[in-house]
Amino acid sequence: MKKIQLLFALLIVGSAVFAQKSSVTDAALKYKKYSPMAGIEENKKALNGAKADIDLAAVNAETANDPYMHRYRGLIYFGLLELATMEAQVSGKQPEEALAKEYDEKIRTSFNFVLNAPKAKEDKKVITEYINAKTQFVFDMGLNMYNARNFEQATVLFLGAYQVNKFINIENEEAKSNTTLSFVKATDTLIKQKKYAEASELGELVYKSVPKNIDILISLINLNLQKNDMVATEKYLNEATSMDTTNKSLYVVLGTSLMELGQNERAEQAFLKALKIDPMYPESIYQYCTFMFNWSKDISNSTSDMQAKDPRIPGLLQIAAEIMNRIPVYFDPYLEQNPNDKTALDIGWKVYYMLENEEKYKSLKARYEAIK
Repeated sequence: MKKIQLLFALLIVGSAVFAQKSSVTDAALKYKKYSPMAGIEENKKALNGAKADIDLAAVNAETANDPYMHRYRGLIYFGLLELATMEAQVSGKQPEEALAKEYDEKIRTSFNFVLNAPKAKEDKKVITEYINAKTQFVFDMGLNMYNARNFEQATVLFLGAYQVNKFINIENEEAKSNTTLSFVKATDTLIKQKKYAEASELGELVYKSVPKNIDILISLINLNLQKNDMVATEKYLNEATSMDTTNKSLYVVLGTSLMELGQNERAEQAFLKALKIDPMYPESIYQYCTFMFNWSKDISNSTSDMQAKDPRIPGLLQIAAEIMNRIPVYFDPYLEQNPNDKTALDIGWKVYYMLENEEKYKSLKARYEAIK
């Protein structure tokens, strides 16, 4: 009797193991009906069926640690994530955040299980080739969008390629670099079109996925300055400066944006920070001196619209003169070290003309005109 009971028990255990392994096989067969070229409803049916089977296998002790099961679990959930993204594109909405997060976690868990399994050579090969093929496809679409000057879509696609590769722990530097380049161009375009909401949405997407990137932060600073959102500007500025305290170009960008917004005092301080980092940086000199020259002239010109006896005129002319007189402090040492810088000479003779220093004005203008 005991032998019969033991045999019966072994048959039960054996059938349970077979049933769970069958769940993995059923999931694989249903998954193979999934195709990005098929209709959404057809794909949804295939993937949901595969998901039901693979979820059973994932919680069963006999298959929970099977690399083959994790291979298909990762592939099925990747398909579900793709499908959710496609559905969102059709509806014009973002994928449901909680669902996308669940899919993402399960893909990473299963793919990493396979990658770390010592005897899963074939499973590793399948998921690596699969992810690399997906990455290349999305990357090539990004190149097409970039070449068509659709920088907004190029940003999204390059970012997608970067994120897909990360599922198998690959840091795709080329996709990351192209994301940054496309984002900078997209942001510039959207700012010119005054599409601040679209630029902000794209910026949030890129910032979350590629943090601690100075070029992305500079674009976000510029965007939020244009929106006159000083809270966000300070946030990104503080992050950028904490990353790189010697980034003079960051302060030049900040100064230029503040200048365009008419925040002249703050613009001057930004340019001076760039000059403090490197007083011989040409772009800082050009931008600072040109800005101060124009600021001074604007104040002087504003007096021409006033009545001749307006009591404000002397004070305004004094302010204009003080602003113009601040230029040589930084300009002269630079020109001494760079005597043949034609751009600096052009700025210089105009400054000294306004300062009524005839000797310097004529000298600098002659030097400027002598350079071909």
